[in-house]
Amino acid sequence: AGADDPMQKLNQVSNSIQKTLGLIHQLYLTVSTFNAAFQMPLLQRINGLVAELDNMVKLAEKCNIQVPMEVVNLIDDGKNPDEFTRDILNNCIAKNQITKGKTDALK
Repeated sequence: AGADDPMQKLNQVSNSIQKTLGLIHQLYLTVSTFNAAFQMPLLQRINGLVAELDNMVKLAEKCNIQVPMEVVNLIDDGKNPDEFTRDILNNCIAKNQITKGKTDALK
């Protein structure tokens, strides 16, 4: 399990996301208390954020993960993506029961 391990790549992206969130928080704190003395730290934090976003894009390009659009829409609507998984699973169970009923009827 080296650098080509899909889970390793996903963990790298996840770590980059966490780092980016931390940088955004630091940037928020700097901006919310901004005065002229904070100009250089502000620029450094902006540059750090841009660099980490660039790193995240490069790491993400190595990951082959496809997320259904329905999941993205659920997240955009502020809902839990596990709802999508639960609904798909419930639909599969219902279809399985229908198929089982038909199979039993044919027997």
